[in-house]
Amino acid sequence: MSKPVAALALGAALLALPALAQAPAVQTCQLGDLRLESGQVIPNFRMTYITHGTLNAERSNAILSIHGLRGDRTTQSPWAGPNQALDTTKYFVIQPDTLGVASLDPDATTSPTRSGMNMAFPRFTMRDMVNAEYRMVTECLNIRRLVAVTGTSMGGIASLQWAVSYPDFMQAVIPLVPQAHANRQVNFIWEAARQAIMLDPKWRDGNYPNDDRPVRGTGVGMIIQNAFGISAGGFEALFATREQVHRNYAQQVEQIGASTQARDWIYRTWAIESHDIAAAPPFNGDLVAAARSIRARLLLIPNCFDQLLPPGESGVMTVAMHAPDAKVVDIDDLGGHGGTRSPRGIATITAEVRDLLQRIEQGRPGFGGPRYPRHWARPDRCPG
Repeated sequence: MSKPVAALALGAALLALPALAQAPAVQTCQLGDLRLESGQVIPNFRMTYITHGTLNAERSNAILSIHGLRGDRTTQSPWAGPNQALDTTKYFVIQPDTLGVASLDPDATTSPTRSGMNMAFPRFTMRDMVNAEYRMVTECLNIRRLVAVTGTSMGGIASLQWAVSYPDFMQAVIPLVPQAHANRQVNFIWEAARQAIMLDPKWRDGNYPNDDRPVRGTGVGMIIQNAFGISAGGFEALFATREQVHRNYAQQVEQIGASTQARDWIYRTWAIESHDIAAAPPFNGDLVAAARSIRARLLLIPNCFDQLLPPGESGVMTVAMHAPDAKVVDIDDLGGHGGTRSPRGIATITAEVRDLLQRIEQGRPGFGGPRYPRHWARPDRCPG
């Protein structure tokens, strides 16, 4: 793969671009009023989703797979299929458009834009998002227990919250490049990104018409995360010249701005940057207690080259040390936050997920291999 092409592929992975392959039919779950942690209510809430595979008669083979910040219901599809990480000859894989999804699909899950409320839409949290997903799974699909919950980036954050909010609802939780709580650097990143969008004259305090969106500001703002998501070594590996960097930047700014609903994306960043799995009762900020409450097998898959959601500063290592049944697998890829879809990332994740699901299927406890990567000198931080 040439460096420019590789750069585009990695950039797409980092920003969780919707998958291009034809997706299954879209289904809609009507949930009525969705009450938020704040006490506010989103009326007429709906959640759209797609599925892969077949739900068995016992309704016991389902896996929930959650997309990232800018993704949609199709983004997790590369993980699902025959002999893939989520083998659809065995499992029924559910991929929702999560609360506030920032796609341009007018019929997707309720968001600030699709509700018609725009900036009057109530702010929501990651726990609100997880609660909406729980209602979709239980009320519309009538599923009472999942084999696993997994997700990438914001979806990884949500899956880790699932482990705390609904500890007995799944047998395994598999967060890819997640955070347990926001850190101060990520607060800085998202605020910089939002301000770049809001400086676009077409932002209009967030009340822009859909036919005249702040496309330029959206592209510039959202791509700020690339500077943190990809490691410095990753940039060197991807680009041979300054001109290649500039061309790739311009292409991604145009593509991202044209395909993202800025208003909805901003609301979702507010949810990420305020998140802490231990914030709600009964933990009241005690991350160790929240980690110890997890009952599912927890397969944490961070990337030590990730500068967007660094595993140490974002609490992932603390969770790994205190969760009763946890394993950490380091993707160890220069792609950083986008390394989940590098060849190394795909191979590592697929092998680990398949092994865990096979152990569950065969009734074997725990995990295969060491609890922490063998090359790590200590369990609470990445090497170096």
